[in-house]
Amino acid sequence: MILEQHYQVGGYCSSFRRRNFIFNTGVENVSGLWERGPVSYLLKELGLRKDELFIKNKVRFIFKGREIDVSNLKEFTEALTDMFPHEKERIYMFFEDARKAYEECYRDAKYGTPLPAWLIVKVYGKKKLLDYPKEHPHFYDWMNKTYKEKLDEYFTSEYLKTLLCALIGYLGTKPEETVASSALTAVVSYYIYGGYFPKGGAQRFANSLKDIIEENGGKVLTRHRVDRILIENGEVRGVRVGDKIFKSPIVVANANAKTVLLELVGEGNLDKKFAKYIKSLKMSPSCFMVFLGVDIDLSNYPTIIEYLDEGLNIVINSNADPSLAPRGKASVTILTGANYHDFPERGSKEYLEKKKEFAERLIKKAEKVIPGLNKHIVIQDAATPKTFERYTSMPEGAIYAFDQSIRTKRPYFKTPIKGLYLVGASTFPGGGIEAVIISGIICANDICEWRSPS
Repeated sequence: MILEQHYQVGGYCSSFRRRNFIFNTGVENVSGLWERGPVSYLLKELGLRKDELFIKNKVRFIFKGREIDVSNLKEFTEALTDMFPHEKERIYMFFEDARKAYEECYRDAKYGTPLPAWLIVKVYGKKKLLDYPKEHPHFYDWMNKTYKEKLDEYFTSEYLKTLLCALIGYLGTKPEETVASSALTAVVSYYIYGGYFPKGGAQRFANSLKDIIEENGGKVLTRHRVDRILIENGEVRGVRVGDKIFKSPIVVANANAKTVLLELVGEGNLDKKFAKYIKSLKMSPSCFMVFLGVDIDLSNYPTIIEYLDEGLNIVINSNADPSLAPRGKASVTILTGANYHDFPERGSKEYLEKKKEFAERLIKKAEKVIPGLNKHIVIQDAATPKTFERYTSMPEGAIYAFDQSIRTKRPYFKTPIKGLYLVGASTFPGGGIEAVIISGIICANDICEWRSPS
């Protein structure tokens, strides 16, 4: 039984329609779809086809006024060596190191996902953990450095280092505060294996997972916001939704851990020290998004434009999938980082003025890449951090749940309440489609006591 608070499933992995234009609410570039990636693993387990649900993105980086088009690692390294010829040898060495480290990360992933140290012992035994540094020398090195340290190890050009941090926004952190292994899996992996756009929009992917659940006898109830997780003698007994009680000895919560533990469970059911730890967790950054339906053909542009010079990202959704806009028109999303606390109370006059001003500023910046964009807008909408908070119930509209820097220790997927589990961006390994799928795979296997995969 799945209980979903919204009228549709997916959370950030969803889409909406304005007239005949379709926009995603945050998922445009999905990793983990290489041959041994966790998203590929999940699709195979569920009998779904990657080529029916995803299409590889074409990406352009704009840096110091220069356009760099990338569709594979060969193109990217050639562009980098052309821009930074004095770093040529180091560029190839860096990506060879990264490739080896990434492959080592997945070397023992017989359950479809790499495991953190505390699960390696449980699943494979203590010897496996003791042998890990020797058996995974490259990845272990990335685990014990920051991304900045790893870049400094190879390069002298600050411009090159900045360019290799172009996708660090996928973590919402700074390179000096990011574990290199996290940057490897959430940033550098895109350069090695590429990212993918969900065909038909992100909602189609979320709905495909919902369909699998229902086809196998499960129920998915939307507009069912859980009001309370029922606890008795330190064990979960089920949940309450309004005046309905759903009994179960196991509850898997995909909401933010602060909401789950402090509100739905309640502090009275938690150890004081643990409750204090949960309260102390800092939320990740949020973003501001502008959604534009335009009456102009933009098919000569790539799907994703990472505009580093202006600190924004332009996604032409209909270039990945033409069905997302009427013929000859385009569905465009412009996004940039935003602070939740910079926006007044939602719905107030000040809020609406701030939202309008922010949107106009982003559109003006995007016109440096797509001239005359403003003159072709037929549909316009926007989302602030407070919009995301309203529709996903994520505190502060955080896009990765908790802060993903090196100083944050994410909650364990098992809670102190027997039978209550956490999945999603709150727990290991963090935010993003690939990461939350990893969390789900881990949780499912633990509930099933790590039976050998078929």
